[in-house]
Amino acid sequence: MLEQSTAELTPQEAHDLAREAYVFGLPFVENYKLLAQGFLAGSPMARPADAFIHFSRLFTPKDRDVVSPNNDTLYSEANLDLRGEPVLLETPDLGQRYFCIQLVDLTTNNLPYIGTRATGNDARRFLIAGPEWDGAVPPKLRDARVIRTDSRFVLALLRIGITRPDDVATVTALQPQFRAEPLHAVMGGDAPALPDIDWPPYFEDKQDEGFKAFEYVNFMMQWHRFSERELPLLRRLARIGVRPGRAHFDEQALSPDVRAAMLEGIREARATLRQPPATQHGWEMPDPKVGNFGEDYALRARVAWNYLYANSPAEAIYPIAHRDSADRLLDGGPRRYVLRFPNNALPPARFFWSLTAYDAQTHMLVDNPIQRYSLGGHSRDLVTSSDGSLSLFLQHASPEPSRLANWLPVPDGPFYVLLRIYGPSEAALQGQYTPPAIEAFND
Repeated sequence: MLEQSTAELTPQEAHDLAREAYVFGLPFVENYKLLAQGFLAGSPMARPADAFIHFSRLFTPKDRDVVSPNNDTLYSEANLDLRGEPVLLETPDLGQRYFCIQLVDLTTNNLPYIGTRATGNDARRFLIAGPEWDGAVPPKLRDARVIRTDSRFVLALLRIGITRPDDVATVTALQPQFRAEPLHAVMGGDAPALPDIDWPPYFEDKQDEGFKAFEYVNFMMQWHRFSERELPLLRRLARIGVRPGRAHFDEQALSPDVRAAMLEGIREARATLRQPPATQHGWEMPDPKVGNFGEDYALRARVAWNYLYANSPAEAIYPIAHRDSADRLLDGGPRRYVLRFPNNALPPARFFWSLTAYDAQTHMLVDNPIQRYSLGGHSRDLVTSSDGSLSLFLQHASPEPSRLANWLPVPDGPFYVLLRIYGPSEAALQGQYTPPAIEAFND
């Protein structure tokens, strides 16, 4: 039993444990947002578990549920409740079209992938099984591959590639062919008896520097089976009341000096997550552990804070630029920029690539009069120079007509760009690719 006991803690110990707990627990809180929208009664996105909800349009600045969303694929998502039984996922024959299903556990680690790269484009069936299920695969489903997880809830994110801007209607017709169904419904039996869950209300953790996040960490941790290696860490965090259980954190049990020390630890953790990482030519290059973080909890928290539900590198890599070639923060107010890819040196993508701009304050897509949020392989009107190079123009105001096709609108203020490379080359996976620096210009 993991019990709270702060009586023997010094303020310094409490400070260090609070900082560690915040970093360890933040991904649970960020991950809760989509769970809350799906399961919480009264939510505008409330829906049954174990069923896909399909989004029939590309994301825009109005979509604010996930930071740094992409504008290159149509999304579908399903919250899988694995407490009592597995869930069957069925995928259709997609021909040559790219797709992937990213399965994210409660810690924001990715499970094995389903999709073009990992399992092919033929029609397939997959059983997603939680930690308690020890049953045999029914003969009716003998062709289904079993994917196991230590989480009792899993988010399934389906992405289907858009090959051209007018391709949305075609992909919309494909989405309903992807199905999620609990095992009892497939086999014609009764649903397992499961207790109702009292889901806490939606919580925006980035607006709070108190202890509220720990309530959501506690609530989420009860739905995950931790490894033996993590038990010493859980015992440490339990000393300050961070432990698997109901959504409760007993702030009143803290002495004033311990409470102050813990709040300072939380503030330091949040400041650390905001610190920019090392860059190459202004680009933050992806860590190979993204999506499979192991015990790198700091990386896991930073990814959850900045670009939740990032794909694992084998599926896609995400170089991010906050700075230009002169090491200045990107700012569309005083400056215009160009990103120039030399001839035969486009991003090394097997499937597709794109460049997307985001507001640095909100981490959301940038509203603009032409409703253009990304440029890349799907942009059929891009103009190359006479030497074969491709220049993308990043600026707030509309450029001259000759550059309009290659214009990526940015805000009149700080922003960052994210380069998505789906199906990166082996050289890119080995860290041997860095995008060109983004250059400011005045002509």
